[in-house]
Amino acid sequence: MTNWPGCSTTMSEPATARKLLDDVRRAVRLTPARDAQARFEQISWLALIDTIGEPLLTRGQAPAHLTASAAVLSPDGRQTCLVFHGKLQLWVQPGGHFEAGDESAADAAAREVQEETGLRGRMLPVPVLLSRHPAPCAPGLVDWHLDLQHVLVTDPVPPRPSDETPEVAWWAVGALPDALAGGIAELVADAVEMLSDSPR
Repeated sequence: MTNWPGCSTTMSEPATARKLLDDVRRAVRLTPARDAQARFEQISWLALIDTIGEPLLTRGQAPAHLTASAAVLSPDGRQTCLVFHGKLQLWVQPGGHFEAGDESAADAAAREVQEETGLRGRMLPVPVLLSRHPAPCAPGLVDWHLDLQHVLVTDPVPPRPSDETPEVAWWAVGALPDALAGGIAELVADAVEMLSDSPR
């Protein structure tokens, strides 16, 4: 793997970066792997973490780097909050790159949710999915985002758009928008299942 020119490849504090990487490794191990592909992704991600280390936490790492996101659900699991991605022109779950100061993958996902929707809530203890999907951040340089996808539960109050995400909305999980990014319907369905199985 190489680095994207012009981007930092280290977190601000080495000890913090090591702690964060340890948490990411733990989160990847604990993510449910329900089929052969999910098991392969889990093993591959762990190998990359052990081989590449902390640079995987930065947006400069190519051809892949780690990100964190969350399926945002209402407490009854009937609604989900999505953001409209400007580059993709599709509805996606809130999420993005790790930043200095993030202490865990769940913290990074919660921060992204708050930045993009204004919402805060209860994060379920482990990610629901590991998603490797094409990265829109640096086409031709970064091929993949390795996204730890969490579940955040919050009351369906009106979200607060941001400069980055001017379109934010709640959707019924049974009536998601047509312009939906690949994998989002599956993420929402798995998130609803995890929520229904989690302690209240």
